Amino acid sequence: MIKKYLFSSLATAVLAVSASAYDTAKAENMNHFYSHLTQQACADSKLFTTGEDVMKMFRDKAKFTLLDVRTTGENAIVSLSSENAMHIPVKNLFEKANLDKLPTDQPIIVVCHSGTRAVMVTMGLKQIGFKQVHVLKGGLVALAEANNPKNAPLK
Repeated sequence: MIKKYLFSSLATAVLAVSASAYDTAKAENMNHFYSHLTQQACADSKLFTTGEDVMKMFRDKAKFTLLDVRTTGENAIVSLSSENAMHIPVKNLFEKANLDKLPTDQPIIVVCHSGTRAVMVTMGLKQIGFKQVHVLKGGLVALAEANNPKNAPLK
């Protein structure tokens, strides 16, 4: 009798742990967010911007923020010195104090080394309500390649 009770208690505990292996509410939110990402929606996406587009924004003196999400170490070697630039590493970005620094009235172009972290950050910012967030496709590498005499902002 005790063995049956222990076995059924253990089985119930195992099933309960398995049933709650993920957060159902978060999964529903993610499903709502990602269910709109059809092939056509991805093809038509305004999520990405190019280095040339960013250089044009500089030349046109457009209002935007270039959000550098690379590590402090990466930023120490190569940093963005534009007045449009803001450096907040990914690991600290979603802290309230840092989110409060982000503008809501102008585009935010998220940049990292090659674009991978920027995609994750942009999706996260969009999920919490930021509307004008874009990924610099190709990251800092693409921006450096686009920064040439033809594209550089005039002083």
